[in-house]
Amino acid sequence: MEFLTPSFDAQANNYDQRAGLSEELCRQIVKVALAYGEVQPNDLVVEVGAGTGIIGQWFVQSSCHYIGFDISPKMLEVYKSRLYSNKSNKDNWTLLTADGNEKWPVADATARVIFSSRAIHLLDTKHTVNELFRVASDRTLFFIGRIQRHKYSIKEQIRQQMQKLLQSHGLSGKGGEKKQRQLMELCVQRGAKEIEPVVVSEWKVTSTPQESIDNWQKKPGLGGINLGQEIKQNILEELQLWAKATYGRLDEQMESQEAYILQGVYLVGDW
Repeated sequence: MEFLTPSFDAQANNYDQRAGLSEELCRQIVKVALAYGEVQPNDLVVEVGAGTGIIGQWFVQSSCHYIGFDISPKMLEVYKSRLYSNKSNKDNWTLLTADGNEKWPVADATARVIFSSRAIHLLDTKHTVNELFRVASDRTLFFIGRIQRHKYSIKEQIRQQMQKLLQSHGLSGKGGEKKQRQLMELCVQRGAKEIEPVVVSEWKVTSTPQESIDNWQKKPGLGGINLGQEIKQNILEELQLWAKATYGRLDEQMESQEAYILQGVYLVGDW
């Protein structure tokens, strides 16, 4: 079984449409991260898995110095185009193609805030912890952002069933929320101070079972692992049969609650 690297070259041009967040939410995420990190002008903010810059662009618009890195050069091309199209004349940003499972392109003891949204669970947990503490300065905040769905929502129930189907085929997905929890625990074991999760925003969504299945179809693998196309299609067909038996109609519109959550720790320093 091979875990996927966080490379999304094939999805770069439509990633924001499939998995993007509203501009208002992205601005608020950055506002919260800067406030909790007590970021001052020219402090360094590092984004792990910067992607297309849908969130990171608002760090660039602040007074901080920003380094964003991602393994996908295509994603970063979209990010750079976003900055240029916004006619940003700031010179406070650096975008780099780099593998988060190798040494991060950040100098020792320089970062004030380290941020990652829906990406860091794809990396090796122990390596991530080592890099976090290596680049942390005297007062550093590490924030992970994720979307939290109600346990009875369509998207969450279908995600859980997909995980069960993977297990029935002798496979095990990465489990993003579980890996994030492990990451936080390892940081605390090394002396970090955990903070209460921050609910940045809550909203209602309407979706169908078929839309959730279609979204899995567009991803390069399932559950963060690289599958052969045949086994992926088999699992998705089984998932569709389960959804039809569970919900009746695959095009049935159902409403549920979602929220964007920031989980964080202060890595070093007396906060």
